[in-house]
Amino acid sequence: MDANAWLSAPSRARTDSTLAEVNGRLAAGGLSVSREDARMLAGRRNEALAETGRVEFGPPAIVAVAEAVATSPCLAQDSLAQDLAELQDAFYAVRDELPADVPDAEIAEALRGCLDAWGDAGEIASLPAEEVMRHSEEYARAAEAEGACEYRIVDDEGRAYAFDPDAWDCDEQTDGWDGERWGDDWND
Repeated sequence: MDANAWLSAPSRARTDSTLAEVNGRLAAGGLSVSREDARMLAGRRNEALAETGRVEFGPPAIVAVAEAVATSPCLAQDSLAQDLAELQDAFYAVRDELPADVPDAEIAEALRGCLDAWGDAGEIASLPAEEVMRHSEEYARAAEAEGACEYRIVDDEGRAYAFDPDAWDCDEQTDGWDGERWGDDWND
């Protein structure tokens, strides 16, 4: 047995298990991919990983992508393999630009949102990561919370007040309570 045959045996077994897992996820939408499609997707996965210089541990991203897009009305059986390949490429491009703590399922959810909004998997692959991730509810919520720089207080009656520290003016000579200057009593 030569080295190439030895190396390809685990690869075939991995492709078969991935095929079964992907088809299991796609079944929710009445879709499936063939063994040849699975090989093509595995080849595209390897190219994308090599291009981004990444290593993938665990299940391939196509499993999460297939689960997220399985019921999308924008997918059709006759173009499924090509669309999944484009979405997989988009996944790895987005993954390369995001921090490691963003879960794969969140990226797949964003891809589903893009697919439903744009309708064409080929266009999604050319979108920047931030544009794709706007379609993930969790990512958008976290980005909004991170960008919010306001202080909130609630008084005894339950009224809420918000203060934006970027808008505060730290001038000691501005009017204080009852028209007094803040700095009037500094030298007392």
